[in-house]
Amino acid sequence: MNRKIVVQIPRDKTAAFFDPHTLAEIGNLGTVVWNPFDRAWTTEELKEQLRDAEAVVTSWGTTPIGDEVLAAAPRLRLIAHMAGSVKPVIGTMKLFEQGVTILTSNYAIAVSVAESVLALILATGHKIVTVDREMRSGHWKNDKTDLEAYELRGRTIGLVGLGSVARELMKLLRPFGVEVLAYDPYMAADTIRALGAEPMGLHELLGRSDIVSLHAPQIAETRHMIGSAELALLKDGGMLVNTARGSLIDEQALVRELERKRFYAALDVFEQEPLPADSKLRELDHALIRPHLSGVNPRSKRRIGLYMVEEMHRFFHGEPLLFEVKKEHLATMT
Repeated sequence: MNRKIVVQIPRDKTAAFFDPHTLAEIGNLGTVVWNPFDRAWTTEELKEQLRDAEAVVTSWGTTPIGDEVLAAAPRLRLIAHMAGSVKPVIGTMKLFEQGVTILTSNYAIAVSVAESVLALILATGHKIVTVDREMRSGHWKNDKTDLEAYELRGRTIGLVGLGSVARELMKLLRPFGVEVLAYDPYMAADTIRALGAEPMGLHELLGRSDIVSLHAPQIAETRHMIGSAELALLKDGGMLVNTARGSLIDEQALVRELERKRFYAALDVFEQEPLPADSKLRELDHALIRPHLSGVNPRSKRRIGLYMVEEMHRFFHGEPLLFEVKKEHLATMT
């Protein structure tokens, strides 16, 4: 088989994605050329590798496929992106015009993010971190009613955006008997109902939900979609979870609300990452913060590798694809 597949992923990160089984499977698809460096290829290096390649595997931090690279890759048919957002690797819209298929690993990551959202909801609701600190400091008293558990069971959950993470989260929430509300302006109301949620406007959702979880993409229309007016609608004692993108929330407005201790926030993403050392979010008791860890862990990386190689197999054998990104999808994708 003379089909050439170029793997851009740096050498020191390859083992994180490819276990022995996945290595064997991608080897069965063609002649694989691996990046021999512990860094991304330069544009010139990538152009040289892609001159006779049919497929390229990309990931976080790899060199984008722009006009210059595409012009040097006349046989390129497939970009298999082992990460969530494909936008960093798409350096030109000519990829779509020339019929290059682009695959995303969004679903493989969504499984892990959804589990993290559930963990954040439970940890925040049951005051796990706060109680642990109280116990360790010796300040714990059994009459601290403000640290009693906020149970998830039977609550109303509002999902802002119904992408793959939100849909996986809905599966995990079913045993808790929750009511699910959803706001997604890019999805028909009948489709939202078919997924098991009640469609409604953003402000109504914020006012009715006990817990709000953000899953919207980072696009111009969603910047600061949760500002002072929206935060004021959240229920006293409720919860706001953000594992999507930090730009969805006006962070300064959120800090002001959290200083009032009216509701809780569980945050995995921020407007500036890494979170600045002087950020007030680090000081607030009503905020649980994590450094953008929800989607990436050793198992999720191996799942990314497995799912992507399986999808590449489907592509080369003419079978229906599960994770293809179309040009029209980009407008509503992070």
